[in-house]
Amino acid sequence: MKILKKTAVVLCAVFASMQIALANFEGTDIGLGNELGGSKINNATGGLDKIDGIGTGNVDLIFKGDTHINWDHLNIGDGESLNFNAQNPNSNLTILNTVNNGMTNVYGTINANSGIGQLIISNPNGVLFDGAQFTTAGDTMITTQPMTATFIDGTMNVSTVPTANSIGVVTIKDSNMNVGGEFNILAPNIEMVAGTVKTGKGLKLVTQNGQDYLSAGNINTSKGVRLEAVNVDGDVYVIADKGLVKTVNGGTINGNLNIQSDGSVSLNYVSDGQKLHVTGDTTVKGNGSTMFLRNAEVDGNLAMTNGGGFLDVGNVKVGKDATLTTTNESTNNFNGKPIKHFVHVIGDTEVGGNLTVESEDNIHIGGYDYDTKQLADGKLTVGGDLTAHAKNGHIMTTIDTTAGNKISLKSDNFNVLTDGKATLSAKEYEFSANGYIGGLGPVDGHTVDEVVVDVMERYQKIPDQKFTRNPGTLNISGGTITAINTPTDANILSKGDVKLTGANAGNVNITAPGKYIEITGDGVKADNINVGRETDKLKVDYPSRNYNLNYTNIRDNQQVTIKGDEEITYDLTNGENGYNKGTQIKGENTYLVGPDAPDEPGPGPDPDLPDGNENIKVLRSFENQSVNMNQVYTPVAYAADLDDDQVNTGVRKNVDGSVTVVRAFPMVN
Repeated sequence: MKILKKTAVVLCAVFASMQIALANFEGTDIGLGNELGGSKINNATGGLDKIDGIGTGNVDLIFKGDTHINWDHLNIGDGESLNFNAQNPNSNLTILNTVNNGMTNVYGTINANSGIGQLIISNPNGVLFDGAQFTTAGDTMITTQPMTATFIDGTMNVSTVPTANSIGVVTIKDSNMNVGGEFNILAPNIEMVAGTVKTGKGLKLVTQNGQDYLSAGNINTSKGVRLEAVNVDGDVYVIADKGLVKTVNGGTINGNLNIQSDGSVSLNYVSDGQKLHVTGDTTVKGNGSTMFLRNAEVDGNLAMTNGGGFLDVGNVKVGKDATLTTTNESTNNFNGKPIKHFVHVIGDTEVGGNLTVESEDNIHIGGYDYDTKQLADGKLTVGGDLTAHAKNGHIMTTIDTTAGNKISLKSDNFNVLTDGKATLSAKEYEFSANGYIGGLGPVDGHTVDEVVVDVMERYQKIPDQKFTRNPGTLNISGGTITAINTPTDANILSKGDVKLTGANAGNVNITAPGKYIEITGDGVKADNINVGRETDKLKVDYPSRNYNLNYTNIRDNQQVTIKGDEEITYDLTNGENGYNKGTQIKGENTYLVGPDAPDEPGPGPDPDLPDGNENIKVLRSFENQSVNMNQVYTPVAYAADLDDDQVNTGVRKNVDGSVTVVRAFPMVN
């Protein structure tokens, strides 16, 4: 609201305000909400011209200029209405209503016509809309912050009362709010339950001095913002301090959702089976110990950043890109210990575009049941690239994860891990860690799930003999691995054909049961690459390598080691002309496939032979072949066009018109 700015009080304003005579509305009881404490005006300063309908339950306040109305009580009962109307040709007026005693309870109707540019209701004791109908053509502010007004040359400036406490609650329940301009609600605690809000320029919910004009000396600690099953037609902005911002039991925001909070944010964690649906973009920035987005659908982009701890996203569908980030902007404590900055991507989650996850500490892509404290099922589907980067923690995957293009998992100081059961599916993969890359197995009577949780919670770097007694594998569905970066070990199992084009590693253990492995390019560097014997075909296209190659020979089922400084020679088992065509498969063993044979040019056309003579083509196919003179071949299904007298050609024309080749050409000695 443009005029609501924090400005210095000009001394001449005091004298100017004295020139504005008090209208004769002092002490007026307009006859609304008597059972709720009534609606009584103490005084009105400015342009309130007249009041119509006093005592009828349908009251009109008529204005010809900006006005500050100071109410003793302001209540509107069920079936009653209060109308704010500007006289023509007056327009864009500001009407400030300040209430001194008791909550303002609105069960009926409030209207403001197009001449009212800004309607403000200020009650430090709280404002309740319950089953109300609220319609304004211009901007609207509902606040528990005490406000005041000064007049300079007939123009009213609105500002806060700097030393007053604000303790009230603004609640909108089962009400229809239709605001033509910007809708601002300012209070330490804001609740909207099963309401419908339509706003032309956005709904802004503020619980702190997020704007300069909200600055006050002693605002009480905020309880936060709560939206339950609310439908909003327009953008929603939430600016909150240490109170919790939460949505409950779904709802629809037909626009963008933007939340800035110094506290925690919980979006639809409690859903009662109802989705939270945002048709635009969702942007959330908080500094609390927790941040949740559950059971939701975001048609646009999703961006969530928590500078104070935990970020959890689950059972969410995002139409475009999603970015999930934790930073170390704030430090919160739990049981006397700093909270780790941890990202969970859990449940059944789908992102139409790219998913980028950045965490100061751990990243867990997997389901988790907080009640039983056990891993749970789920899946993650990403239409584009999945990029996950953990600075000071692990990346753990415990659910099947699919990306349309690329999966990149990177841990700066710890490990890239799975539970050995989850499968990653993409066209390309990058894995980078300062420790182990692979899966975890059971240890000393502890299940895999228990080991997974223990490793994440204790931030234990692997390799550690405790966890490598029963190592598991990082499973992929197949594709191209462009990078495996680790100073230690990487255990990879591919369920489809796989190509390795880049590595900088200690030991790479790679297996593709019944499938094909290709290691190619000079960007593959490792101490050892160990190929599992279950792999049927292995192709290595660089004779000189920066790694020792270990695989199983198909002929004798023996381990073969080719050192990095040794040139690979292909000792063929079924090759011809010095090449192995890679057609032999035997059980669970592996053999080395050499380079593909070059295509040999076939015989060119013979200019002496007539075109289209199929009989000549048949004969030419036997040229220079060793054929037994008495061998009879299967009849060739072409009509013979041969001279019957030339019987020595080796072609017999049968009675039924078929041709039998007896001898194509003379035996070559």
